[in-house]
Amino acid sequence: MVEKTREIILPEYMSQFQCIGSACEDTCCAGWRVTVDKETYKKYKDTRNPEMKTLLNENVKRNRSGNSDESYAKIKMDNSGDCTLLDEDHLCKIQKELGHEFLSNTCAVYPRNLNLVDNVVEKSATLSCPEVARLVLLNEKGIDFIQDVEPSDTKGFLKKNSMSKEQQELFWNLRIFTIKILQNRGFSIEDRLIILGLFYRKFDGLKSGGKSEKALSLMQEFEIGIDNGSLSDSIKQLPGNISFQVSMCKSLLEHRLTSPISSQRYVECFNEMAEGLGINSEYVEDEVIQRYKDAYEMAYKPFIDNHEYILENYLVNYVFTNLFPFDKKTITDSFAMLIINFSMIKLHLIGMAKYHKGLNNDLVIKLVQSYSKTIDHNNAYLKNVENLLREHGYTTLAHMVVLVKS
Repeated sequence: MVEKTREIILPEYMSQFQCIGSACEDTCCAGWRVTVDKETYKKYKDTRNPEMKTLLNENVKRNRSGNSDESYAKIKMDNSGDCTLLDEDHLCKIQKELGHEFLSNTCAVYPRNLNLVDNVVEKSATLSCPEVARLVLLNEKGIDFIQDVEPSDTKGFLKKNSMSKEQQELFWNLRIFTIKILQNRGFSIEDRLIILGLFYRKFDGLKSGGKSEKALSLMQEFEIGIDNGSLSDSIKQLPGNISFQVSMCKSLLEHRLTSPISSQRYVECFNEMAEGLGINSEYVEDEVIQRYKDAYEMAYKPFIDNHEYILENYLVNYVFTNLFPFDKKTITDSFAMLIINFSMIKLHLIGMAKYHKGLNNDLVIKLVQSYSKTIDHNNAYLKNVENLLREHGYTTLAHMVVLVKS
């Protein structure tokens, strides 16, 4: 019998990923809620392993508030936020005693993301996994994509996109253009984002009706501007606003003091950023701005000038994984969230660079991984930054461009 297969598209790093188990510096089973799908929950109820049956009955409970088969049940966490089904080496007892086929969809798939686009499965991975973060961020050549096939019954919950017909027609050209700009190393990473901001501001103003053709013409216009240098001249004239970065940092500090964050690794990074920039409840803005400028020039810039591919890879993975620019209600919201995440990471790294008197790969991996883990399961944290932007009137594509320039 011929095995049924399905097409997949994935970044090259996905073919290299392997979980490093107890050697990992963090655990994927701590600090967040782990759901169990209905099919797996029934397997747990039917298991004939007496020791595991008792353990599963005690620690896997029906999710009465769940409204789907995917979140049918949940695994209890202990007082420290760790999964109650880990052994003393922080390895999964379910996989160890019952086998991989007894893992829930959540556990079997993590850290992978699966999207269904044009009947093709797209696989990528979240940077909340330290090993994925290393594979993605430390690739000097940049992210390449490959096409392949896999068995149609490969385990995992497929997220189906909710794009309109017009969005589906535009999606591939916009995605390819966006990644092409992000990987253009003739520009700094900030200038690449500014080019995209200028592009999407014009794109957002295009009227419906033949929008695909208009978008292609706009892309060609920008490619010509890149080639003849006119875009570079426009970028140089844009202002920056460091004081806003400082305001954002202060707001994050206030949120940090009132809302618990489960990732201790992120708390360490956050505290180093705050101390490095001199942010506290009684800070003087002008002094912090000067520390920010000094940290940027003397501690952050020397490292990032030789490792800008790290930020490039972060952005390319973000764009691919999130189906940018149609991951939010509007183009403006999609671009804003991309810039918020980039600016948050950059702000943390500048403060950490000041604290450590420089940066290295390990510090960057720790920050991006723990930040990703924090925001992946804490919508309130990023919502706080969004609200700050709205309070300051920074809600347009033009304002996002200014934020990048800071």
